[in-house]
Order: sequence, then C-alpha cells, then structure tokens
Amino acid sequence: SMMPHKHTPHTPHTLSLKQLGLEMTTCRCILALALLLLLLSTETPLCAASSMHYSPLLALRSFGAVPGKDNAAAARANSAALISALLQANSSATSAAPVTVEISTDETYYLLYTNVSDIHYVTLLVNGNLLACSDRAAWPQQPNNQHPAMLYFEDSSNLLLTGDGVMDGQGYGWWWDTILTGADFRPNLVDMQRCVNIEISDLTFRNAPQYHLNLRDMATLHVHHVTIFVNVDKQRELLATYHLLDERGIPTFPLNTDGIDPSGRDVLIEHVNIQNFDDAVAVKPCNQGCVHSSCSQNMTIRHANVTYGVGMTIGSVPPNTQHNCVRNITFQDIHFRRPIKAIYVKSNPGTAGDGLIENILYENIYAEDSLWYFLWIGPQQQKQPHEVGNGCSFLYPVVDRCPTQPRVTMRNIVLRNVTAVGGITMPGVLLCNATNPCTGFRFEDVSNQSERYLVSDQYVCENVQLESSGNTLPKPTCAASSSSSFFD
Repeated sequence: SMMPHKHTPHTPHTLSLKQLGLEMTTCRCILALALLLLLLSTETPLCAASSMHYSPLLALRSFGAVPGKDNAAAARANSAALISALLQANSSATSAAPVTVEISTDETYYLLYTNVSDIHYVTLLVNGNLLACSDRAAWPQQPNNQHPAMLYFEDSSNLLLTGDGVMDGQGYGWWWDTILTGADFRPNLVDMQRCVNIEISDLTFRNAPQYHLNLRDMATLHVHHVTIFVNVDKQRELLATYHLLDERGIPTFPLNTDGIDPSGRDVLIEHVNIQNFDDAVAVKPCNQGCVHSSCSQNMTIRHANVTYGVGMTIGSVPPNTQHNCVRNITFQDIHFRRPIKAIYVKSNPGTAGDGLIENILYENIYAEDSLWYFLWIGPQQQKQPHEVGNGCSFLYPVVDRCPTQPRVTMRNIVLRNVTAVGGITMPGVLLCNATNPCTGFRFEDVSNQSERYLVSDQYVCENVQLESSGNTLPKPTCAASSSSSFFD
C-alpha cells in the first residue's frame, strides 16, 4: 500500500539477519559489476602504468653491489651486479608483467662499463645515485674512436629508465685529461643502440665525460621531464687555464658534452632542462646501414629550457655512400638563455656519397643574450684557431674561410614565430654551396635584433633560396657566393 505507516515517525526500520545478508550480497555484486565495467571501458589496464615502476622489484644491493666506494674493484663488482640484476629481470619479464631493478633513495653506486643486450620489458628505477668510476685507467680504450658508456643497452625493447635519482659521469677529471694528453676515450653516460619502445623520464644526468644520452638507431623513443646539467663554470675554469676560451668566454676546444643525441624514427623529447657547452639536442643522421630507419625522421623536440648550449641541432650530417638522411624534425617551444648557438643545422666534410636534410621546423623559439651566433645553417664550424686544415673557421666571417658542402642537400627549413634579443656578434649565418644551393627556406615572423652586435646587424646569407614574411627583421638578403671578404 502507498499509505503511510501508522507507527511513530523516525522509528528505525529493523532488518533480520537474513535480510541483512541478502542486501550485503547484493551490494557486493553491484560493486564487483561496476569495477568490471570500469576495467573493460579503460583502454589500458589500471595496473599497467604502475607495474612498470613497482612490481615486482629486484634490489641491486641483493646482487652483491658495493655502495659508496669509488674504486675500480667496487665499480667492477657493481657493474657485474647490475648486469646480473638486469638479466634476471629479463628472464621473467613479459609485456603483461614487467620487472623492475631498483636503486633505492639512500644508495650510491660507482660503475664501470655496463653492457647488456636483448633486454625486454624491464624498468631501471634509479631513486639513488649511479656514478661513473673516476679511475680512468680502469676504463677500456676503445679502437676507432669508439667510446664506452657507463650504461650501454643494445638490441633491446620496452625499457623504462626512470626515478628521481642522479646519474653522474664525474666528467671534470676526464675533461682535464683529454686536454692535457690529447687521448680521448671518454665514456658516454647512457648509450643505446638499435632499441625499440624506450622511455626515459624524471632523472637527472650530470657531468658526462662525453655525451649524456647517446640514443642511436632507435624506433619509438620518449624522453621527458629530465634534467641534464654540466658544470660549465668548472669547464670554463679548465679551458681558461689552457687558453681555450675566446675573449667572450666561448670554448674553442670542443668537450662534446652533448645533452641528447638521437637518431632513428618516431622520437618525442619534451619537458627537458639542459645546461652544457655543446649541442643541447643533436639529431644525428641515419642511412641504409641503420636497422630501424634509413633516415632519422618524425621527431619532435618541445618544451625545453636551454642554458648556454650549442643549439637545438641537426647534425652534423656528412655525406655517406649509404645516403645520410634527416627529415621531418620539429623543434617547438624552446627557451634559450645565453646560448652559444641556438638554431644550428650543420653539414660536415666528406668526399664520397651524399646526404639530405629536409623538412625542418623551428617554431615558437625565444633566445636571450646569444653569445656567438643565434642562427647557423651551413658547414660545421670545426677548424680551431691556430690549427692547419681547410675546415670552417670558428671565427667566420671575420676570418673568411668556410668551405661549403656540395654533397649534402638542405631544403625546406622553416623558422616560425622566432624571437632573439640581445645577441653579441651578428644575427647569424646561412651558407650553402653554389653548385647545390639550399631551397625552400622560409622565415615567418623572425625577429633577431640587438643593439650591441659587434660584427654586423645583418645575416651572412649565400646560395640560399629564402622567403621572409610577417614581422621578420632583419630580412636576409641572400646572394651568390663571392670570393671577396665579408668586410670588403
């Protein structure tokens, strides 16, 4: 009946134990059904994101690692322990159940060359510290200018390197030794070759003896929320001791402490902070000898802050008999502070084969107080002062010597919404070959001005087909090459 009850209002309604049991069973069924529907409607299982990080865990210390000792014996033991941990993780890891090797927050381990291959569905979780052993005599001297690495992965897939810890190369001693002896077998910090589906996130990489992240012949790579830090004050102090800084404090001796050097295909690098004295990100070419792509292509580098550095870079790209290639690369939303170079596209010498650089976009770029050239598109400046040879002078165009490269084609390079303020030398250089000029260049709203240019307030621009539009100042005036000096 719909008539109200005649008992006193607010009298509690009493359930029998049987009724209570039925209602609780019904609630459990409803909750279980709701959870099942939620899981079925989610593209990725709820446990997938966290399982890469936390389950199951293998602690490095349980494999015989020796914490806190910077000597060759401890470093060898630690490298062996890390290799054993990664191999054990690999033996049971699957796509549904990745396995994690952990360095916990309170742990510090020194390593030598740590080389693994054929590793899949493994996470290296670094919440503590991994440092390169400072005993340089204990490191291998590789032939043919090949460099070892503190961490080296090859022919692997579905790897995650993450954590809130630090990987430190202790580079200062290496830099000093290289300048003093001329011998250069400095290790990279992290090296990956021919790897697929790789993610590197959240870590800090510091003071690599050479490159920080050397990531070659990759397919599907995501690097994000990492910090790369080089103590440039220490580098400057060291270089000044040997008179290897010019009057503006710019290194004339390359220490090659690059930030991130990728090659391959399908790469996203985002939300990174980089301070160094060399390329911040340098996209390297691939060719027919690469496994995953015959061209480095389809890459986006975005949301980055760069202090000093020698640019968001393409190259260098030398000619190659297997056709070196870089295409479809976007640099977007980049903020430079006191860059040595900011926008940098460079070919390299060579007399055999060919190369291609095409479809490159720099968009939403801001640079303040460029120390050298905000923009350089042309041959790599690699001829040191007082050095013999025919390379492009570090002092070009003051020293009018910069041979161009006819074997590497450059086309379709676009700068859009680009602002540079406070530069010191000049707006920049665009220098291509008379027999193979650059084509399809566009400047759209490119403002590159300063009140304190010391060399010129105009670009050097030779053998480039370029259109400018919008608020582009100064507008490049490109001409055929001339044997006359820049100052004639």
